[in-house]
Amino acid sequence: MKRIALAAMLGLAVIMPVQAQTVVKHLHITSIPAEVELMNSIAEEFMAQNPDIKVELPFLENEAFKAKLTTLLQSADAPDVFHSWGGGVFYEQAKAGFLRPVGDVLSQEALDNQGTAGVSAFTGPDGEIYGVARDVSEVVLWYNKALFEQAGVDPASMQTWEGFLEGVQTFKDAGITPIAVGAKDKWPAHFWWSKLVVRLAGQEGFEAAARGDGDGFAGEDFVKAGEYFLQLAEMEPWQDGFLAASYSDASGLFGDGKAAMHLMGDWDYGAMKDNSATKEGIPDDQLGILPFPTIEGGKGDPTDTLGGIGGILFSKNASDAAVKWVEFFNSPEQQRKYAEAAYYIPIAKGAADVMTNPFKVQIGQNISGAHWHALFFDQALGPNVGGVVNDVSADLAANAISAEEAAQLIKEAVDDSL
Repeated sequence: MKRIALAAMLGLAVIMPVQAQTVVKHLHITSIPAEVELMNSIAEEFMAQNPDIKVELPFLENEAFKAKLTTLLQSADAPDVFHSWGGGVFYEQAKAGFLRPVGDVLSQEALDNQGTAGVSAFTGPDGEIYGVARDVSEVVLWYNKALFEQAGVDPASMQTWEGFLEGVQTFKDAGITPIAVGAKDKWPAHFWWSKLVVRLAGQEGFEAAARGDGDGFAGEDFVKAGEYFLQLAEMEPWQDGFLAASYSDASGLFGDGKAAMHLMGDWDYGAMKDNSATKEGIPDDQLGILPFPTIEGGKGDPTDTLGGIGGILFSKNASDAAVKWVEFFNSPEQQRKYAEAAYYIPIAKGAADVMTNPFKVQIGQNISGAHWHALFFDQALGPNVGGVVNDVSADLAANAISAEEAAQLIKEAVDDSL
């Protein structure tokens, strides 16, 4: 009897097929522990509804991600989907054949969910859609109200470049570090040059230079941007050891109340807390956002912003299951969770409506009211030119290069890429 039962069990095991699972690797750069937990919980919810799909969430830190992604995309360990800031870097990945067009697989709901701007951001020069937009972001000048009060600096006095420099000197005289910057990673320094270009050259000037028109990035407005940057750098406004400081170091320094200002993306609201020694950062009532100083005679519109439209791209070997996962992850229902927790500003239709964080609400209004929302220059200009922009920006922050030389190096990089 036992043998018959055992045989029956063995037979049952043979005839009951094991459900095959399609693995979807989603490479991300999320480092805040609570945000990682949220992403994991969304993946668990998806897998519970789709037992035939297994979602894996490998992580790479920001700089390692940039350094290793191209090699990864050419390897057997390539992710199915991965984070993207769009722009020229995305165009190069599409041109190199690293990506899968998904316009014929994405549902109309998923396309409508992103809006025209979102779809456009991840449509390649060939007209194919290679990804989905996830969030919008802005680089803003965060400031510590308590340190402003301690130094006797009126935030309103910082709205012009002259007033800004005077305020920086007042902080120095008071023994307070004016500005935190993570120059080791270089891209945080490029925000200063980029914001100055946005003010001085404006959209038309930047786009003309990117095309290589006329003097390109060696033109007057771009040299001036370097000169203004050097005016600031010569005052030595940064924290001690800024050239060896990473973004996380600078973010934590600001979060610990050891610098008056930090020019950084809206994501720093959470990161400055996570990177601070206390994990609490600056209390909301002591945190503020300053408008980047205006420059007399600048061609930019005062409403112009700098930031990005972040998203998710599909690698060339991505399966339809990967598309299904991303549609679920990027749905308004799931993205509202990110809005409620103030991790970022989702692009999903209606998701940002639930935001209550005053800083995120203000930034969302800035972007929606912008004449030009400029994409991060190191991404907009592609990997080769963007790398040069980051290099010269770090050199300008260190007062180690002339404005003319910096502008010429960027122009040469553009010329080489055309």
